[in-house]
Amino acid sequence: MSKIKDFFKSPHIQMALATGACIIILAYFSKHVLPRPISYLANAFPPFLMVVWESVLGLKKESRLKTTWYWVVAIFASTALIIILYWI
Repeated sequence: MSKIKDFFKSPHIQMALATGACIIILAYFSKHVLPRPISYLANAFPPFLMVVWESVLGLKKESRLKTTWYWVVAIFASTALIIILYWI
């Protein structure tokens, strides 16, 4: 059981799960809920935030920008913003 907890405590796993969930959410809303499909560029924004997080993680200086949960919240917020903007 501790191996599973350690697995989910990894920042890379948390970011991958958040990004994957957002991609699935965007695909579902684009196909079934929204009046018009979401563009490819808008669909690529949550994974782009993950790439930016990876580059920030590589910095040597300790900062608050390396906190994983800030980036997870930013990914979910960008997903919600994309859905809201396409709903209007």
